[in-house]
Amino acid sequence: MAQNNHRILVVDDDSLVCDSLREMLTLEGYTVDTALDGASALTKVKQEPYNLILSDIHMPGLNGLDLLKELKGLDSNALIIFITGHGHIDGAVEAIKLGAYDYITKPIDDTRLKLTLQRALEQQKLQESYQLLKQRLRPWDLQDTFKFRDRKMEQLLELVHTIADTQATVLISGESGTGKSLLARYIHQHSARKNKPFIKISCGSLSETLLESELFGHVRGAFTGAIRDKKGKFEEAHGGTIFIDDINSASSNLQVKLLRVLQEKVIERVGGNSLIPVDVRIICATNTSLQEEVARQKFREDLYYRVNVVSLAIPPLRERLSDISPLAEHFIQQFNVVHRRRVKGLSKSALQVLLRYRWPGNVRELENVMEQAVILTPGDYIIPESLPQYIREGVVCAVPANADLTLDDALAHAEKQIILETLERHKWNRQLCAQALGISRTTLFNKMKRFQLMENRRPAAGRKPEARRPAELRLTRRSPARKA
Repeated sequence: MAQNNHRILVVDDDSLVCDSLREMLTLEGYTVDTALDGASALTKVKQEPYNLILSDIHMPGLNGLDLLKELKGLDSNALIIFITGHGHIDGAVEAIKLGAYDYITKPIDDTRLKLTLQRALEQQKLQESYQLLKQRLRPWDLQDTFKFRDRKMEQLLELVHTIADTQATVLISGESGTGKSLLARYIHQHSARKNKPFIKISCGSLSETLLESELFGHVRGAFTGAIRDKKGKFEEAHGGTIFIDDINSASSNLQVKLLRVLQEKVIERVGGNSLIPVDVRIICATNTSLQEEVARQKFREDLYYRVNVVSLAIPPLRERLSDISPLAEHFIQQFNVVHRRRVKGLSKSALQVLLRYRWPGNVRELENVMEQAVILTPGDYIIPESLPQYIREGVVCAVPANADLTLDDALAHAEKQIILETLERHKWNRQLCAQALGISRTTLFNKMKRFQLMENRRPAAGRKPEARRPAELRLTRRSPARKA
């Protein structure tokens, strides 16, 4: 008999199958629970940690595939293995694509099942060790070592240090992959609440009903499967910080409840009527403009002002290209340890490729690219051929593909392209462009002169170029360089 502490949940609408598998797996030393439908299984996963879930695919109500989708939104590391008949292999293949570990066909072969469970547990152990090592090596979690050179990031971190040790509610905005959750944890770790819980939840990963239960908890009998009282994230975070990601996805009903928490510092469990006081600091994040959501009446204006006490906007990586080199070098060192490699750094040509790419996935995408490059690099330095093909072909900035440029020259090319694109986007309104870039109008003017962009502006349709000369002349007369 195997001696272990692994917990397995068997899910099947046939009670005979559940009982048979529980008996067999218990004899192997596993702790086994059963559920007769997907909804009950989901409730059990939210209440107890499991290593593996062995589930039928075709069940009434919440079927196996729906269960898998719901599990992806929970804080669960359980691997799921599906049971399917020979006539339903397509469903099992679809399950693998959605993230299931494996599938077993009926009738179940006991030997194959045991081997599959062993392999799954071994993989789970490796994944946990890998994630633990990556977490320990991350610079943003416990140290003041954000990797950046960009001035906008310097200003952002200065503001973070100013507000970290306050009770102010914070709204972090930025595209996916820019590091919003890492910044939220950084704020928590530099506050007086650092020794209390830091709880994270995403509004975009759960259904409305499940999300309310996760946030506020529920009482016994509140809904089918609520067999006992359960604390929510707000209660778990008492004395600490709760990070609500994707708050732009919150339903109107949830927005009302969040507003009450911010105003009255109390919660009410789902199905209950008792007010529970909570002492938490709330940090929210959004990957869209909440102002635009308010204008479209998708987000409550009063809640917007409550969560936007302090606003932190993380620029996308494509707008701070000077950060690519230090971030890439950091990830190289991190993955050298993880994968036992000895890559010394980036070659000049590889760096130029990285600087030309648009990085829609931001820092998270760069991290993944660097991990692949460290693994595939045959020599001491990462070369372009070690990078994914889509990175090599994703040329969007004005750096010649075969140019032998220094880092400063490559950054200058990229900076010129960004300024030009921003000017075009704002119809060459320098004030708006300067604000969008986070620099002064004087700095923008000097950079335009440096990059010879003063003559690039095309006259608007139906307007003669001479109509702009007085404004240009007045501006250049105030320039010290022109005066000299």
